[in-house]
Amino acid sequence: MASRTSLLMMAAVLSGSWFVLPAAAQSSGTARVRSVVDGDTFWADLNGRPTRFRLAYVDAPELTQGRWGRLSQEALQSLLPPGSLVQVDTLYVTPEGLHIAQVYNAEGLVNLEMLRQGQAVVYERFLYGANRERYLEAQELAQAARRGFWQQRNPVMPWEFRETAAQTSAFAGSNVLDGSFLRENPAAAAGVGIATAVVMVGLSKLLWRKPSRQRVSIRQMERDLKQLQRSLATTLASRKQLERQYDQLLQKAEDWFVRAQKASQHDQDELARQALVQRNQHMSAAEAVRKSLDEVEAQAATLREGISRLESQIALAKLEREMNN
Repeated sequence: MASRTSLLMMAAVLSGSWFVLPAAAQSSGTARVRSVVDGDTFWADLNGRPTRFRLAYVDAPELTQGRWGRLSQEALQSLLPPGSLVQVDTLYVTPEGLHIAQVYNAEGLVNLEMLRQGQAVVYERFLYGANRERYLEAQELAQAARRGFWQQRNPVMPWEFRETAAQTSAFAGSNVLDGSFLRENPAAAAGVGIATAVVMVGLSKLLWRKPSRQRVSIRQMERDLKQLQRSLATTLASRKQLERQYDQLLQKAEDWFVRAQKASQHDQDELARQALVQRNQHMSAAEAVRKSLDEVEAQAATLREGISRLESQIALAKLEREMNN
């Protein structure tokens, strides 16, 4: 059985009360990846404990920042697949327990690779010392090749997006709740609506409360965990339905474009014009569904993070119960 001291140390980590390391006091270790949250944040098991990491010196597009956030998340998932082992050099730990780190997979430094692929940008306000030149060089190469995020003519930096975003949270997007597609598809609307309601109304209560202070029972937290897992399943089902609708709209747009070409070849200008109008309408509808998909993906990502956090709280409560026995 673990000693009381080791149990207390583990409880401190799980409760988020870990001390902050000074910038000069680095620590290194091997961690096993659990899941990727977005383009610069992931969960991994470090010394047997679920730990949240953020890539140092870089910033990735938000999941609500159009398709760029989703592409950045997918890029990090390809570099850090679940179950893979990584070397983490932690620069410091925030009061909330977030490890700011340089992360290495089998191929090299993940932070730099995200910059090279154009899936993240240099976070200059936190960039200093010997790292500055190589991080800026990696970004300049991606910019010159117009990779990833740099394909945009006027990209909005992630920190600018966060500061100016009109929406109050990742779940308040009107594209999901008020879009014509969801009004015309009750099944998808119900799925997205249920997940959104859980997140907006219940998630803060489920995830951010402190079990040791509010004396929430382990059984209640386990019920909450199942509720979040059901909400995630509903959200993923809604995402699949939206993906099917998106593919169908793109196919119809392509069909109308082919019709327009054939009509034009036969000098049927009016038919060609009508076909192009139909094609543009389907492309606009597809773009609306694409935005809804981005919002649903943001919901799924935060639900996954919430599930991991609640699992940690349950583990903490069980440790406290063991210490009190």
